[in-house]
Amino acid sequence: MRAIFIADAHLRHPSDHNYRHLLDFLDQQQGKVDALFLLGDIFEFWIGYQQVVFFEHLPLLSRLQQLVNSGCRLFYVEGNHDFNLGDFFTRSLNCTVVPDQQIIDWDDKKIFICHGDLANPQAKGYRLLRAFWRNPLLKFAARVIPPDWTWRIGNFLCDLSRKKTRKHQDPSPVLLPYARTSLATGADCFVCGHFHYPLHTAIDEQPVIVLGDWIHQFSYLELRDGTFDLKIFQA
Repeated sequence: MRAIFIADAHLRHPSDHNYRHLLDFLDQQQGKVDALFLLGDIFEFWIGYQQVVFFEHLPLLSRLQQLVNSGCRLFYVEGNHDFNLGDFFTRSLNCTVVPDQQIIDWDDKKIFICHGDLANPQAKGYRLLRAFWRNPLLKFAARVIPPDWTWRIGNFLCDLSRKKTRKHQDPSPVLLPYARTSLATGADCFVCGHFHYPLHTAIDEQPVIVLGDWIHQFSYLELRDGTFDLKIFQA
């Protein structure tokens, strides 16, 4: 069996280099992958409507539909840029949507998957902001506001967030205690994104893997016949 894990593409416009690179990569996976795990922040901004998707997202959604039609299972962990995925993923793509974290049984492994944004217990300001964005009242407001407005507001806020982004560095001091606690819940491996810093280590011989981004690094994780391999895609 073969599964692929990707995180942090932050896709915005189909003409962008990283967007086209991801489409090329997924085209190469058609008929060759049994599961695709998307571990958050695949889109720069996504909030789900019942009947509407933003046209900038259509090229990727088309590739995902093709993978699903070929027999690939789809899993999507919501990140801090893409949440409230809505009916399109669950109904049209038969996707397993994970709002926070979950242990998934796959290929005789219990894989703890999450985005990784909850790893730091000291980030209380971020946790409050995260709870605000996921507030049911805000979700309702987003559904009654015209989609064009939602798109502009969402991308404006993302631009502000980018200006505050610091240089990405080794997340081990924050991540490893979180991974150890997560593994103790019954998992035998841990995989996340969020940090834009690829890392493949272990805790008590249990794999702990952080995906790099799909902006500059084009990092992905392959699980083939029980073995994890952190790779870089080169077109």
